[in-house]
Amino acid sequence: MNKLEQKHISLVEQYLTDNCRLLEKKLFDYHIKDADTKDVLFALKLYQNKDGGFGQGLESDFRFPDSSPMATSIGLRILSKLEKTEEVSKMIKKAVQYLESTYDEDRKGWYAVPKVVNDYPHTPWWHYDEDEKMTVIDKNWGNPTAELIAYLYKYRKYISDLDIMNLVEHAVNYIDDKSNFNSENEVFCFIKLYNIVPKKYQIRIKEHLSNAVSQVIEYDENKWEEYVPLPLHFIKTSDQFKFKIKEKKIQSNLDYYVKTIKEKTMIDPPWGKSFYKDGLRRAYEEWKGVLTLEALEVLNNFDRIKK
Repeated sequence: MNKLEQKHISLVEQYLTDNCRLLEKKLFDYHIKDADTKDVLFALKLYQNKDGGFGQGLESDFRFPDSSPMATSIGLRILSKLEKTEEVSKMIKKAVQYLESTYDEDRKGWYAVPKVVNDYPHTPWWHYDEDEKMTVIDKNWGNPTAELIAYLYKYRKYISDLDIMNLVEHAVNYIDDKSNFNSENEVFCFIKLYNIVPKKYQIRIKEHLSNAVSQVIEYDENKWEEYVPLPLHFIKTSDQFKFKIKEKKIQSNLDYYVKTIKEKTMIDPPWGKSFYKDGLRRAYEEWKGVLTLEALEVLNNFDRIKK
């Protein structure tokens, strides 16, 4: 079995320290070196605004400082993996309050970003279309709404007004009724929902999600350096439901991560560097940190890092 050795882990750590955000360095310390939660929170608080939402460029591809549902989904994703301290709970509660205050009843969810995104550096896929009243991301309802519903269900004790079970039911009905999938990111969000909701809902949607995964996943290893959804983008731990993803391909993807980090130290954004000019220059290095840390977390979960 191919595994990363500690010398490769040290090289990643040095690169994170020298080139990437403090947040990814502290997350590396927490997930890979078993460091304390408090240092992650120190770094993450830099991105949480007074209204409880997250912004300040937490999602590297748009740089406006205000809160957004998309950035808040990332903040809650990080918080949901941390040790449940009082300070973690306070940050989660504030984020839940933000989501309640920005919920769009007509949409039965959230739009990813407000139109103010256009006033700050952003990649083309985050541009707010004045005619459509949304970004291209918002054409798939579940991104980020399905993931946000997952966190709201998990932290429902902090909810004041939203009917979370009604939202869960709406999300389940949505995936029940959808047959064609073209957004892997929407599927990722629904898998996060699947992993949190009660078993009765999991039973209803597991086959639909397996079908969704089969439509968007890329099994051709010759294409894995391109911007395509890999098996381990859907599966993060060895004991979760696999959505009919081939075990052989999961192992091949683990080998691919090991090989890439051994050879390159960091994982480059597969969508390329051409978008990252002027006010977005820093974002490319930030993404290298984010993507490499995500791969290391998965490798660690599958026991592919030598201790």
